[in-house]
Amino acid sequence: SPEKISPEKISPEKISPEKISSDDMEILVDFVSEAQENLDTIEINLIDLEQDPANKDIINDIFRPFHTIKGVSGFLSLTKINTLAHATENLLDSARSGDFLINEIATDTILESVDILKMLLDRVKSGTQTGFVQPDDDIDVESLKDKLQRLQAGLTNGDKQPLGEILVHKGAVTRDHLDQALEFQKKHPEKKIGEILVNEKKTDARQVASALMNQTSEKKQVSAQVKVSTDKLDDLVDYAGELVIAQSMLRQKTSSDPSLTQSVTQLGQIVSNMQSIAMSMRMIPIKATFMKMIRLVRDLSRKSGKEIALNMMGEETEIDRNVVDALYEPMVHMIRNSCDHGIESSSDRLEQGKAAQGIITLRAYHKGGHIIIEIEDDGKGLDKDSIFEKAKATGLITGSEQMTDAQIYNLILKPGFSTAKEITDVSGRGVGMDVVMDGIEKFRGQLNIESTKGKGTKFTISLPLTLAIIDGMLVGVGREKYVIPTMAIQKAFKPDKKECFTVEGKGEMVKDRGSLIPVIRLTEIYNNASREKFIWDSLVIVVEAKDEKRALLIDELLGKDEYVIKSLGSNLENVEGLAGGAILSDGRVGLILDIHGIFSIAAKS
Repeated sequence: SPEKISPEKISPEKISPEKISSDDMEILVDFVSEAQENLDTIEINLIDLEQDPANKDIINDIFRPFHTIKGVSGFLSLTKINTLAHATENLLDSARSGDFLINEIATDTILESVDILKMLLDRVKSGTQTGFVQPDDDIDVESLKDKLQRLQAGLTNGDKQPLGEILVHKGAVTRDHLDQALEFQKKHPEKKIGEILVNEKKTDARQVASALMNQTSEKKQVSAQVKVSTDKLDDLVDYAGELVIAQSMLRQKTSSDPSLTQSVTQLGQIVSNMQSIAMSMRMIPIKATFMKMIRLVRDLSRKSGKEIALNMMGEETEIDRNVVDALYEPMVHMIRNSCDHGIESSSDRLEQGKAAQGIITLRAYHKGGHIIIEIEDDGKGLDKDSIFEKAKATGLITGSEQMTDAQIYNLILKPGFSTAKEITDVSGRGVGMDVVMDGIEKFRGQLNIESTKGKGTKFTISLPLTLAIIDGMLVGVGREKYVIPTMAIQKAFKPDKKECFTVEGKGEMVKDRGSLIPVIRLTEIYNNASREKFIWDSLVIVVEAKDEKRALLIDELLGKDEYVIKSLGSNLENVEGLAGGAILSDGRVGLILDIHGIFSIAAKS
């Protein structure tokens, strides 16, 4: 039968309720990491089980991770996790034995168990960071345990590979040691095999915990992996970037020496390959984030009383691991909006000739050095007239402006904007979309909105594949060089004198396609000494941020390239208008401009 270690039988060598030893710390970190991954998988399988409640394969896929969590948490004296995982495991065991049919109430209850286990694991994770076990007295598991027991038929667990056999197979103990422990257990049936072997010094707690994690009747083959901290990956990418810079500088110095040109070219290929591999190591599939949306849509569908299904495409598309977590909140908010405001009730959809079930589609793909994420629904679409009137009523616009559909839709990204007629616990509180936009722009991304009334809405997020490198245009302004992100650039041109104006109260302006665009002199922003020029004697680059355009006055365009982003250090990292620095091919430092920050500085002056 499966190894069960009750908290009161834990030996003194195991985890203290106050302080965590360094050895136990490593076990806990591994346990939390694996358990959190298991719970995410359980959520997905539970949604599938709702559609096919008698599917034994799915039930087994849910049962196994609960069994693992129960076993290891018991061994580590994580009492509440053990109690709840054990009760949930028992219910699932009855289901896989055919004595209990999973129904809607059971699924909801197991999902409740998943949620509370996640809360408890967060406390354990905090403990590994502080060195002390965090209290969990405020988290109640007994009421949910009772609920699970009321649902459960009360039968025994199915057979599992014995813990002792796993330890022998792993080489952690000998067959003789196991036989001796089994003989001892016959005289002391209250003792568990793992506990006996540890107390007799035949193995250690780490080996037993590892065996408990692997205790399963079905072994799954997994590809060999090595866990590497993100800090080390970031360092590797940083050094690869340094190599690119050094190789570029070397190429410039040896360009006049044919004997070295070939060697430098070969070096460049090696460095480029190394950088590509280093960058790819920071990339992970967006699938995990997409999968979390399955549970969200299910819960929102239940809460709103609407029929809503989620389709996913391109979930294997890879993205920088530093960006993927930041995508979660924006995606949650947009899906909430789609469920609450976009998808209609089944009766309304049928009246309009639509299917009763609304569809939300998540789509991810790569395009031109960016990852594109689309969140599309087939609901009622945005009402641009309502948005326009609401914006006018709240003073966001005067109402006299000529606005395109895209500009009107972008008004929902303004702080505090909402057209919801009532506040719900799903969305419609007038907050959020501006925060979504800020979160996306923080990672140099863009958000585009398309909508057709009566047919649906599509949000498109565009993010760079990596945060370590930026596509930029190098420009010269006076004695300095700046990098302007290519994504922000609309066009560059040399204006005629007749296209340049000074408007009272608004300052210098340049005319482009019939519109007057405010001019920003970078020499004034950064006190960069330069001979004052007329606008028509300079070049202007039209840039855009948050649907606003400005014309940056520059002296020369020096070329487009990829730049490795470097931190400016604690003294400059919070300077408004600067996104970072880049080592240029001549060894000098070029400042990477934050366009929205530049706009803010110009507005203040």
